[in-house]
Amino acid sequence: MNSGMYSAVSGSLASMQRMDMISNNLANINTPGYKKDKMSFEGLLAGASNPPAVPQGTTADPIMQKANVYIDYASGTTSQSGNPLDLALDGDGFFAVTTPEGTAYTRQGNFRTSADGTLVTVDGYPLQGAGGAAIRIQGSRVEIDTKGSVMVDGNQAGVLSIVDFEKPYALTKSGSALFLPVDPQAVPQIGKAQVQQGHIEGSNVESISEMVQLIETNRYFEACSKVIKGFDDIAAKAANEIGKV
Repeated sequence: MNSGMYSAVSGSLASMQRMDMISNNLANINTPGYKKDKMSFEGLLAGASNPPAVPQGTTADPIMQKANVYIDYASGTTSQSGNPLDLALDGDGFFAVTTPEGTAYTRQGNFRTSADGTLVTVDGYPLQGAGGAAIRIQGSRVEIDTKGSVMVDGNQAGVLSIVDFEKPYALTKSGSALFLPVDPQAVPQIGKAQVQQGHIEGSNVESISEMVQLIETNRYFEACSKVIKGFDDIAAKAANEIGKV
């Protein structure tokens, strides 16, 4: 394959991956606590240490584009909701929740109570208190201070487990707003973030910025497609001309 064709195909595949990522960000623009994905590209010359997936060109090594996808952990905009079970974190840290895969972490604070009064996420996962125990709300007046202490009708029902990890975070997404450590043996630290009751943290996706990136990526994909078609036309013309000789 011509090295120029290989570069164009590589660019097309990278732009398709980026469009999928941007579309997913836009789809979660209203998801509380959602952290957007970002992507950076790195041009690589395929050679002996990084062999290409197709035979090398005769004039130059094919250029590949390596896509690096990472999570932007910047805080989203916090707004007041008035719901006593809505909680936002002011600062770095996560709420700990119990899932079938083990303990997961989130900043999605639109909690609710289950049938037995357990404080759970919108997906039904119990929110962890100190020591990993679930917190049950059995009463009418719920008060949660900045340190995560939960008071129900004046009686303490537990203390929220607020944790953090060493930076840069080595976490992967599980669903839209849950995170799991890349290393299952990673031990979280005690988080210093303060709890804001009656507030909710929104997504950190900026719609205008994402739309601009989507347009740019679409134009880049179109440019790569034109280059591929150009090389294909050249190859077809060369084959026809050679056949006439």
